Amino acid sequence: MKAEEHDLGDITFSLSAIREPLESGIQASTTDRTEDVKGLGRADEESASRALEEYLASRLQQIGEVTIERKDLKGLKTGNGWDASQVVEHVFKIDPVPVKRAIEVALASKRSWKERLVGLFSRSHQEAKLVGMPTVEFVPIWRIKGFHECYYLRTSNYRVNVKDDVVGVEVEGASRDLILEKKHRRLIPAALLERFHMLGSILTSESKYFVISDVTELATKRSESELIMTGQGKPLTQDEEEIMTAWRSKRIFDLADLRVRGARLQIRECTVTKEALLTKFREQVLRMPERFKQILSNRLQISELKRIYVPFIHVSVQKGLVPHEVIVNGSSGEVADPKLLELVE
Repeated sequence: MKAEEHDLGDITFSLSAIREPLESGIQASTTDRTEDVKGLGRADEESASRALEEYLASRLQQIGEVTIERKDLKGLKTGNGWDASQVVEHVFKIDPVPVKRAIEVALASKRSWKERLVGLFSRSHQEAKLVGMPTVEFVPIWRIKGFHECYYLRTSNYRVNVKDDVVGVEVEGASRDLILEKKHRRLIPAALLERFHMLGSILTSESKYFVISDVTELATKRSESELIMTGQGKPLTQDEEEIMTAWRSKRIFDLADLRVRGARLQIRECTVTKEALLTKFREQVLRMPERFKQILSNRLQISELKRIYVPFIHVSVQKGLVPHEVIVNGSSGEVADPKLLELVE
């Protein structure tokens, strides 16, 4: 067997060993909060993983010896994250609290603590009242999750330490030059050691090693990321998303499923398109190696893409002569605070 074929066999064997722990990590990272998305994600990952392994094996057979250093990535892109049309988008909604409850919360928010105390014994003449029909506004947010994985070849030098009694080394039929290295404790200045030779001989030690140059390494670089933002492009933290969604998302297939009985419906449009979202996500997740000989695989995989419609219930309340609008977080059933409203405005 030729040396080149033997090296490629070793690299392919190493690739198979590397892929096993990575597959476990991939399946764990694609866990979804929705059961139907789980099954679809696992099937896609297993199929894509097999395709990647076959692709890398074929690339290793084609390249043979490592070519000169180049940074051209054309034709090496795999995975669904490079083309928006290849990414499946799932639409979800948050079921709002009952409109009746939102009205009660809005009316109570306009009563002072004195009025609430008096209201326990008598009916106030200035009691707040509902004006018109409430409006449920669905505000979209984006949630995208995925990873970037890169397999590449690079050259490196290996330093091999030998025992003190070794005076010569032969590797693969070629002798190697031994290098003698003196070490001393870092706390002792080098100038002081040179001045006191006897002290220097006590505090210094010697080691022998040889260098193997131009070693070809098969390496991988992987980064995972998650991006959450409003339909208008404002980034959200996981805590802010939890406040808005309360983890009660429900998959829908048509915007007609957003209708709410007893209220008018208003759906806010996304100004951030799916293509713009993927571009933003790529800027966040892509981590190419700083040094390489040749890229074998450049994979960007989107494991989750959701558009979630979050409800906000607008209730017009009048107390006295001037009506006021109260906005209730349809997910939690509480009056929306200014910080939350600023995120979705």
